[in-house]
Amino acid sequence: MSIGPRVIGRFVRGACRLMVAGLLAAGLGLPAAAQERPEIVFAVDNLWPTMDPVVGISTTGSRVHWNLFDTLARRNFDEDEFGRKLVPHLATGWDRVSPTVWRINIRTGVLFHDGHEMDAEDVAFSMSEERLWADKPLAPRGKRYARGVIRVEAIDKTTVEVETATPDPSFPNRLVTPLGFVLPKHYYDEVGTDAFGQNPIGTGPYKLVSFDPSDKLVAEAFDSYWNGKPPASKITWQIVPEYSTRFAGLVAGEYDIIFGVPSDQEAVVSNTPGINLLKQSVENYPMFAFNTLATEELPDNPLQDVNLRKAIVLAVDRPSITEAMWGGASFTPAPFNFPEYGDYYDPDRQARYPYDPERAKEYLAKSSYNGEELAWHITRGFYPNYETAAEFMVEQWREIGINVKLNIVDNFALAYKRPFHLLNMSMSSEFSGDPYRPLWMDWGPVSSRCCGSNKSWTPTEKFIELGQEFEQESDIAKRKELYLALVEEWENETPGMYLWRNVQTFAYRDGIKWHTGSVQRTLFDNLFLEFE
Repeated sequence: MSIGPRVIGRFVRGACRLMVAGLLAAGLGLPAAAQERPEIVFAVDNLWPTMDPVVGISTTGSRVHWNLFDTLARRNFDEDEFGRKLVPHLATGWDRVSPTVWRINIRTGVLFHDGHEMDAEDVAFSMSEERLWADKPLAPRGKRYARGVIRVEAIDKTTVEVETATPDPSFPNRLVTPLGFVLPKHYYDEVGTDAFGQNPIGTGPYKLVSFDPSDKLVAEAFDSYWNGKPPASKITWQIVPEYSTRFAGLVAGEYDIIFGVPSDQEAVVSNTPGINLLKQSVENYPMFAFNTLATEELPDNPLQDVNLRKAIVLAVDRPSITEAMWGGASFTPAPFNFPEYGDYYDPDRQARYPYDPERAKEYLAKSSYNGEELAWHITRGFYPNYETAAEFMVEQWREIGINVKLNIVDNFALAYKRPFHLLNMSMSSEFSGDPYRPLWMDWGPVSSRCCGSNKSWTPTEKFIELGQEFEQESDIAKRKELYLALVEEWENETPGMYLWRNVQTFAYRDGIKWHTGSVQRTLFDNLFLEFE
């Protein structure tokens, strides 16, 4: 008798229930009533090797950065689940003093964790050419956030001016991105980039106690925090790679919050006494990129033919796959039509190439495809439900005569190894007030899609022209028109396919009230965490 996935799922769920029952019966239940200021142990799958908030830009890093550091502005998650408006944070406000110059006013009385008072020199250094956008900057991954910046200057102790090469009406929105993190210039100059990443100092609600990238990070409450006493006395981010071990530790009281509940374990979590499930879609969209290039490894790459790319997209019933994978927790977007972009979001806009197998066959017939095997490189386990969804898609492509083979590998270095035809990836829609980042920064002529080791396409002249106009346009209505024209050109070229809005899951014990906003980072300050 063959054992199908449903049988396996029932077996795993049954095993977890027995494990929970055993732990509870053994008296290893949940912690006693919370202290006045409890500690939190957060079991995570991994930690990034550095805690410099720009050098360490990553999903695993962002679970820590926002607790150690503050940004100049913040988003209004207390009023809007998508956080679509800016509110001052380390900055008290900002003004546009000329078409290309913004003046930022800095909050006084803010202390770094070593007791040094933050001032405009720290802000200017954190956003400086030396650190982010020189030819060889200290933190080169920040260059994309500083795009277009040509001058950052501390005018006095509480005022910083930022000048851009062209008018940029949306510049303040970058103050909530890694560009807006404020670091202590005196300490960074003293220890350097690498040492700072291992023992960072910020202005955030928690200050570092210890950090071992292979084991755990511990931070304690910074009671001189300018924005109110932190709700927890200590936070420990503990690496626990296996979900089953994380869950067992949560039930036993060893951990208070755990990351990454698999879809087939959500019911077990929800039905476990004293344990709560948090499931939330976030500003990240798993997809795949088409390799549209003729390279030495793929001189006759069939995906150079846009008709084949459109046939592949039209043949996949993405909404049904998303529903099967996530239920009502997520959705399949029309390209670059994301709710976190406020007025740019149109809930009625549809993709130009939706599921339509008959139309897919028409495009396939127009292509030069002759049944060649197409390799789809996928990093094992990195995107929840991705491999399962990929298997469904391979079957749908097979039905119309497209031959795709899954190549599931253990890390991104192997996934990026050529030759490949399709490549797993995700695109952040991280807030910048409009679709500037996911549409232009991530697909434009200086993006990794065009210039990185895993590059997969060359933008058309029209895409570049529209993007440059979009980047420089200051009139909001015209900017929106250019955005829609850019999206149309992207869809006409079809260099990739979006799958769904990503979903992150956590489990946590009773006595904790916590949420994350609609973002991938986690934060444990008074806005997001309290104890019952």
